[in-house]
Parts: sequence; C-alpha cells; structure tokens
Amino acid sequence: MPAGRPRKADPGTLYTLAHQFYWDLRAIAEGRDRFKFDQSEYERLFAQSEGMIGYSPQEKAKLQRRNEAQVDREIRAERLRPTQRQNRIRELERENTRVIREYLAQEGATKKIKVPGEPNVVKALLSPDTTPERIREVCKGALMKRRAEIKPGVFEEIDGPAWPFPAGSPLPNYLSQFAEEYVEALHDRRFPRCEVSKRPSNRLKQFWFLSRALAGALYGVRTRTAINLVGSQRPEEIFYGSRQAKTPRKRVRRKY
Repeated sequence: MPAGRPRKADPGTLYTLAHQFYWDLRAIAEGRDRFKFDQSEYERLFAQSEGMIGYSPQEKAKLQRRNEAQVDREIRAERLRPTQRQNRIRELERENTRVIREYLAQEGATKKIKVPGEPNVVKALLSPDTTPERIREVCKGALMKRRAEIKPGVFEEIDGPAWPFPAGSPLPNYLSQFAEEYVEALHDRRFPRCEVSKRPSNRLKQFWFLSRALAGALYGVRTRTAINLVGSQRPEEIFYGSRQAKTPRKRVRRKY
C-alpha cells in the first residue's frame, strides 16, 4: 500500500461524474437535439414504399446467391424440404425488401427537434448571490409530468425532463442534495469570474469548475482537491488534443 493517507475517491470516478455534469450543464445553457418518432408517418411511408424498392443487377445477383446458399443450408439441416426451395427463396426476397422498407420509413418518420436552452436556470445557477435554498427551488422545475403511451391504447403520467438534458440525468438530484457545497464552490477564489460577454469561453470554464466540485462533493472531497484530481482540461479539449482528432498523416516511402 502506498505511503500517506488513503484517497477518498478515485480520480477516474470523479472525472466520469464531472464529465456527465459538464455536458448536462452545457445542454441546459445551449439546448440540445431530440428525436421524435411519428408512428402514423411511419405507417404511411412503409405502405407507400411497397413495390418501389429496386436493386441493381449486381446487387440482385448477390442477394440471389446469398438466399440460395441459405436455403441449401436449411435443406441440408433437414429444416426445409427440397420441394419448398423456390417458395423459401421468394420469402427471403420479400424479407430483404421489408427490412429496407422499414429502415427507410423509420428514417423518414423520425424528426429532429431543437430544444432551446434555459437561460433563467443558468442565471440562477451561476449567480454569485444564489443560495442553497434557491438552488433547490430551481431544481424542482427540472422535471415535469407528461402523458405517454406505455403500450397501444394505454396512457400513463410519467416524469420527463423539463430542462434540455437527457432523461434520467442525476444532475438536479445531486444539485439539491449538495447545494451547500455547490454554492461554496461558486465563491471559491479559483472560480472563473471574468465576464462571459468579454470572454465567451469563460462560461465553459465555469461549468467545468462546478462539475468537478459537485463530483467531489458526492465523495466528501473538497473543491480544490477534486479540481486537482480531475485536471483542468475540459472534455472537448482532451479530444482535440488526442490522436483521433488529428488529421491522419500520409505515409511516405523511405528512399534508401
């Protein structure tokens, strides 16, 4: 065991939590895209596509060879009679066409909706005059009741996100639970205080600072310790500095 006092939290665990809180805070400020599926539009597009799916001669020949090979395997395994060979090939052709029709209909019936951000919520969360009571009050509006169809013809009232973050986000719950530690981090001398109008990137620095502080509060770690354990680079900065974000270099043959 290494010398010194044992750590209360693993840096990797703190980073994972801070990473999630950071993107949720950004979604509240900037909004996010949600996808809505229209069942009636799907059924219309699926019915409309009947008989409209065509294959090139090369694709048709390839599918024919694949279907025949599958039917031959089923005959050898005695799962199919030889007399049923042609009917089974036609059935596979219809299944292939149906899969393509379903995919195209789902794609056409799924619409992307831009959910705007919540500037009033961000203002309350970042105000230097905010209090733990105010944080808890704001978090009460993070969820709302909505009527959802659980199964065909059966509707039920469920809790859905009122803020533009993913469903099931633990951010509002942890903000309410550790509101005192959150407000304390707002008044930390290392908290970025430069005006966002003068330096827009400062807003992201503020979100990253508070995300690390909130992650540390979950494990009883002080703000400064959590910030030092997680590191100063924001998640997108780590990606931009990684090898995956760089343009691949051309291979040059060496001349000997």
